Amino acid sequence: MPSERNGVSVGRTLAVLRALQQLGDGAHPLSSIAARAGLPAPTAYRYVQALICEGALERRGPRGHYALVEAPLLFSGSFSDSSGPPTSAGSAAVRAELITLQSRTGQIALAYVPLLIGKPMRIHAEQALGAHAQHLHTNPQASLQALWRAPLEADPPGWAILACLGDVTAARPQLARIRQDGYAVGPSPLLDRDAIAAPLWRGSTVAGAVSLLAAHSQVGSPTVRNRLVDSVMDTAATISTQLTLSGMPVSVL
Repeated sequence: MPSERNGVSVGRTLAVLRALQQLGDGAHPLSSIAARAGLPAPTAYRYVQALICEGALERRGPRGHYALVEAPLLFSGSFSDSSGPPTSAGSAAVRAELITLQSRTGQIALAYVPLLIGKPMRIHAEQALGAHAQHLHTNPQASLQALWRAPLEADPPGWAILACLGDVTAARPQLARIRQDGYAVGPSPLLDRDAIAAPLWRGSTVAGAVSLLAAHSQVGSPTVRNRLVDSVMDTAATISTQLTLSGMPVSVL
């Protein structure tokens, strides 16, 4: 069944990522990754190549050693105005969770951080596009720019962050409901997709949001919508735990 195959793929993806995390810093041979992941070398190789395509791993040296890609933890302060995503501002651990979310749901998975200097914004930090990468860039440039950077009030990932900003929530019942539910659902900058988003926490401080972009028809189905919401909230909880335990400074405050 497709759901069973998807479950196997997610499990193997996680096994490879966890193997590399357990092996530690630096690059490691495929044989070590496969052994630690408990996978045959050809199977591990396929998943390693898929993770390289997602930007989560990189190949180093002529002998085929592989390593997790570490990205800067903070934005440099300047953002691209192009239709492509800005330079990544997350970490390999966050990217790994987004790849897992994307694999589990088959949708576009994104992470955002808040920029609260001047007009409050939500800024793209990480993404896992899967098979949607080519289709994504057929959207108008204005839509893509809004996907990467927009005011907090623009869409669900911004609402999820706003709902956790104390006094703002108390003054707006819609945000209070989002805070109570733990997620937000609504239109995304892409005309053919809605967004489901949940806040990320570092301790008691909101650090950003995880967002999943799905077709209108999927979000309109209560069964599918509930499954996607559960996946987003599970991912947000996992990343929040990582941020809290590591003290990773993902948010831009």
